[in-house]
Formats: sequence, structure tokens, C-alpha cells
Amino acid sequence: MLKTTQETAIWGYFPTDRAPVLIVDSGTVVRIDAVNQSGVSAAQGPVAYFEALGVPADQVLPELAEVAKNPRPAGSSGHILTGPIHVRGAEPGDVLEIRILDVSPRVPYGVNSTGPGRGVCGDLLDTASDRLLRLDPSNRYYSFGHGIKVPFKPFAGITGVAPPTSAGFVSANPPNRWGGNLDFRDLVAGTTLYLPVFQPGAMFYTGDTHGAQGHGEVDQTAVEHSMAFTAQFIVRKGASIEWPRAESDDYFWCMGIDADLDVALQIAVKEAVGYLVEVTGGALTTADAYALCSIAVDFVVAEAVDGNKTIVAYIAKSLLPGR
Repeated sequence: MLKTTQETAIWGYFPTDRAPVLIVDSGTVVRIDAVNQSGVSAAQGPVAYFEALGVPADQVLPELAEVAKNPRPAGSSGHILTGPIHVRGAEPGDVLEIRILDVSPRVPYGVNSTGPGRGVCGDLLDTASDRLLRLDPSNRYYSFGHGIKVPFKPFAGITGVAPPTSAGFVSANPPNRWGGNLDFRDLVAGTTLYLPVFQPGAMFYTGDTHGAQGHGEVDQTAVEHSMAFTAQFIVRKGASIEWPRAESDDYFWCMGIDADLDVALQIAVKEAVGYLVEVTGGALTTADAYALCSIAVDFVVAEAVDGNKTIVAYIAKSLLPGR
């Protein structure tokens, strides 16, 4: 188990020279007791922040106040990252396979925060809003109010590896080729994420865990909820990819990421076309795959609020029987 402490956590950026907080062999399963950043940077401190929302002090994770004391580098995001985990044998040009085995709540509540200048419609609101959503552990939903129940569908908003050194200082806010703040809501337990490796050991980080989120995350935040994230880390030697990919039992996902939504879509389409040609051993030509993407593949805006936008191609595995 990897706990989030002052020593294992950093504010939101992806350093390439940070010493690993854990070293594991390929194939190792690790539980990470992650924290969500809600309340950590509040002027009054996390305990007072959550008490004002109706959360008893004994339900506030004590490590929130501890990690808040860590220095926050200029240019970093407000996220709290736990890591890095060094996976032995991973080298630049390899792929880190992350099998997500479980994502479980550490507290019985989450928060959605928004306000003026936030989200895709920054002019929509006049005042800030912090909304506490309580989790019903037996029925697995949040009570939103007005009789609305939001299904509990936990995942880690940030799953990433250390970027190439040439990238310089890298904030955790915009996602990129190394993953990071993908905010892709379907990366739940039972799915697998594939990330290109840029540094020896891959150097994996996670954080920004969510209990529920719509595609787009349009008001800037999801249900921000501290979770325990359990995954198996496997090194795929020489299985080079350019952009993050993922899969579930039913879909293979290709991602395109860019500040320009059109460019992100173009990347996702090219990734999907390339995958279809590759997985069929060339039986599908580029023209075939492009046509198939147009008539049978959905391209979804996974998030639109983190600087770079993430587009995900949903390739149904039922399209390719036997593969």
C-alpha cells in the first residue's frame, strides 16, 4: 500500500527528477490511498472548509492538512499527486500497462466546486458554489437534491507518467501524451490504460480522484472525492505508442489531446484509423478504417476544461469479432 503523506505527495506537476516513493517489479499490484485536492488550498484549511459544508471534523482525512504544508511550485496546478512509482524494466519507448482493479471511497462524500470564470461557460454564474454530495454506500449513488440520484462511478482523474525531459516544467492541469489529467470518466475498475514511457521506470503518478463525472466536466470539477486506487503495473517492452490508449471489455479507446478541439479530434481520428489497420493486420486499409470510423465509431469530448482537451474514440470490440 502507498499512502499519501507529505513525503509521497506533491502539488500538481510532473517532475522528471523526483526520487521514486515506491519501486516495484512489472506485474505488481499496488493500492494507493489517494486524496482529492478539494479543501486543501482553502484559506481556512481543509477541516474548516469541510465543516462549513456540514462534514464532521472526524470525517476529514488528516493527511489533507499535512500535504497542504508542502511547498507549491510556481506554475503547478491545485491537484495533489501521489508518486512517483518506479516500475522496474520500463524504458523510454516502452508502454506502461495499468490494469485498474479497484477504486473505492475513503470518505462518504465529495464536492463539486464552480463559479464565475470557471468551466466552459465562465460567464454563466455570478457567485462561487461549493456543493457537498453525500454518498449512499448501499445504493451507490450521490444525493444531488430535488430527488436526483447521481450514480457512483469512481475513477482517477489523473493517471500519468513522467514526461520527457525536453518538455521542461509540466503542470498537472493539461493532459498530454504522458496521460495526466485525462478526466476520462470510463477509466473505472476493470479497464486498462496504456501510456507511453518517457523516463526510466515510467514514474507513475495519480490523484484527482472522482466519484462521478459527465463527459466534458463542463463546470470545471466533477464530484471531487478521495479514493483508494488499486492497479497492476505491467511493462510492455517495445510496444511503442504515441498517445494514451485504453480498453474495457466492450471498447478499445484511442485518445487525441490538444488545446485546439479540432486538432484533438484529428489526432483521435488518426489514432483510431491507425489502430484499426494495425489490429486487423492490414486487412483494413487506411481508407477502410477511415470510413469505419465515420459510420461506426463515436468520438467523445472526455474533458474540455483543463487547457488541453481530450477526445476519445470509442471503437466497439463487437466490430472486430475474433480480435
